[in-house]
Amino acid sequence: MAKSNQKWEKQAQAAKATQVAFDVSESVHNHIQVQSVENQLKPSDYIRKILGLSFKTKKVRPRLTVTLSDEDYQELGQMFSIDADDRIAIKHAVTKKLIDIAEK
Repeated sequence: MAKSNQKWEKQAQAAKATQVAFDVSESVHNHIQVQSVENQLKPSDYIRKILGLSFKTKKVRPRLTVTLSDEDYQELGQMFSIDADDRIAIKHAVTKKLIDIAEK
């Protein structure tokens, strides 16, 4: 039961946290982004590291995301000669393209 109370306490503390946005130059933003990737941290965790605050050392999951509309799937289906309804095949084709670009 004590474990459950600790969990609720942590959730209550998290609920009190406030997200803060920093308006910085593009070069500062890019530097933070690059350094966070090189340190395998989320940008927010890298900022916490810079500031000497506690942060999660859990590595960032190496996953890229993009939002695709039905029209995007139509366009990608044509681009890769795949049925636009075969979203898994399109995902695989896009993944291969990203890998090919990165390996060049």
